[in-house]
Amino acid sequence: MNFAHGRFRLPFSLVVYLLWAAITIPGGIWLSGGQKQSLIEGLSRGPLWNVVAAFFFLVAVILVTGWRDLRFEVPKPMSSLRIMWLPGLYILMFLGLAAVIGLPPLHLMLMILLSTVFVGLSEETMFRGILFQALRTRVKLWPAMIWTSVLFGSVHILNALTTGELLNAMLQAFTATLSGFAFMAILVRTGSIWPAIIYHALWDFGTFSISASNQLGVEVPGGDVGDWAFLLPVVLVLPHFFYGVYLLRNVRNDDVLSPEWLCDH
Repeated sequence: MNFAHGRFRLPFSLVVYLLWAAITIPGGIWLSGGQKQSLIEGLSRGPLWNVVAAFFFLVAVILVTGWRDLRFEVPKPMSSLRIMWLPGLYILMFLGLAAVIGLPPLHLMLMILLSTVFVGLSEETMFRGILFQALRTRVKLWPAMIWTSVLFGSVHILNALTTGELLNAMLQAFTATLSGFAFMAILVRTGSIWPAIIYHALWDFGTFSISASNQLGVEVPGGDVGDWAFLLPVVLVLPHFFYGVYLLRNVRNDDVLSPEWLCDH
C-alpha cells in the first residue's frame, strides 16, 4: 500500500492513531453504558474489550500495510536486557506494595492481568511502534522520541471522558509522558519492542492492583492509602524518567538505530 509508505506514512499513521483512539476511548464509554466509572470499576465487570479490539485493529493495519520495521524481534544483543534492572525493581516494589496493602480478589486480579497485557500490547504497538517509526521518516531521532512520548501522555487526558475525573486524567497524562520516555529508551537500547511491551503491562498490573486495593477500602498497615496514593505516581515516575534520559545519554539525532549501532552502545 503506497499511501502507507514513504512521505505518506506519517499522515497515514496519524489517521490510524485517531481510529485507534476512537476504538479505545469511545469504545470504553459504550461498554460502560455511558456511565462514569473508574478503571477498576470497569475491570470488575470484565476485560477491557475496547482495548482488545484496538490492539487487533492495529494487527490488521500492520498485516495490510506490510510494515516490518516496528521492532517485533528479539533484543540485539541479548545482553542489552541488563538495562532492565531498574524496571525489574519497580515491578517488585509495586507487587510487594500491593501484597502489603492486601491483594484484590482473585477474579479481579485475573481481569487486571488480562487487560493490562492488552494495554501494553496496544499502546506500545501504537506509540513506540507505528507512530515512532512514522515520525522517523520526517524528523530526527530526538524530536521523534519526544513527540512520541508527548502524544502517548496526552491521549490519557481522554480517560476523563470515562471516569469523569479531569484532574486525575491530567496527572495520568503527565506521568505517562515521563514513563513513555523510559519505554522509548528501552526500545532504543534493546532494539526490540517486546521488553517495553512486557514492562508496560507489568507496570500497569502492579499499579492497577494497588489502585484496586485502595478503591476496595483495604486497610493499610501503618497509614491511610488515601494520604499517599494520589502522589505515588508522581514520586515514583521521576526516577523512571531520569533513568530513561540516562539510557539515551549517548544517542544523537543522526544515529541510525541498527543492530550494529546498538551493539556498540
